[in-house]
Amino acid sequence: MRINEIGGKISLPEENGGKKAQKTEGKKDKIEISSEAKELYELKRAEKIENVKRKIELGFYNSDAVIDKVAEKIYEHFKSNR
Repeated sequence: MRINEIGGKISLPEENGGKKAQKTEGKKDKIEISSEAKELYELKRAEKIENVKRKIELGFYNSDAVIDKVAEKIYEHFKSNR
């Protein structure tokens, strides 16, 4: 098997005087969210809230399966946080 040479040069710490990469102080990442994205988020959020309200009215959360799952998650949470 033949291994081809890798292009480029990798600088080792001892080759650059033992210096680490310089940090860029004072610079911060910035994020901008468009108004369309904000509107879409609010629409999706409203849909989720309506879905939960509908499930409450239908008694979905009173089923044994849901109650068992919630109890299991609560147990796991307290068991892992000891």
